[in-house]
Amino acid sequence: MEPVEEKTAAEYLDKLGAVFHYDCYTEKKPEGCHQYAEYLIVAKKDPSKAFEVFNNCCHQMKFSESCLALGNMYLTGNGPHPKEFSKALQLFDTACELGSMGGCNNSGLVHQNGYEGQPPDYQKALQCFHRSCEGGFKNGCFNESIIYLQGKEKVPKDMSKALEYSLKSCELGHPWGCANASRMLKLGDGGLERNEKRAEELLKKAKQHNLKWPCHETTLYVSKSAIGEWVWLSKTNLS
Repeated sequence: MEPVEEKTAAEYLDKLGAVFHYDCYTEKKPEGCHQYAEYLIVAKKDPSKAFEVFNNCCHQMKFSESCLALGNMYLTGNGPHPKEFSKALQLFDTACELGSMGGCNNSGLVHQNGYEGQPPDYQKALQCFHRSCEGGFKNGCFNESIIYLQGKEKVPKDMSKALEYSLKSCELGHPWGCANASRMLKLGDGGLERNEKRAEELLKKAKQHNLKWPCHETTLYVSKSAIGEWVWLSKTNLS
């Protein structure tokens, strides 16, 4: 016999799905269609049907977050189609043009890592991250700071800009942006003026933003790859 709690939860999800379905197909609301597609993935485990709904919502209703969701499906292969980075990039660009700052950020990640035989293009990545950051997307600011922090082909290392965008990501709630800015100011790295009081304030702010890693004091900076793996950057990487 099905437990009461599980039955109640299933009934609730069914009612929620019915609301999203009504908002999408009767009210013709883009948000409703997007939510219905998410419901199909999470509650019904039906990514193929969700792909169809996202696809219509993106291309017919011009809903930016559905374009982003489609791009993520192509990026990860978690859908009815295999991984296809060029298609993912196209959809991220569309999402970005429609106003999704997450789309701009993801376009930057694809350019930063290179795809399907294309080498990394750090200038394009930087442009995408900057647009995302200017739109108030904290990951875009953080990713922009990392390019300046490391220095890349055709993008020279610039610690003042690395600090600027680390601080901006911190203000928007990115814990590692706060942590990186804290280290820069504590060390006076790259010619920056040392400010230990401000560094301590930023470290506290990082912890307020749920910084979990306990060994912050022994590692300089942290980046994040397109696939979500943390990459620790030593002094050697930063020289």
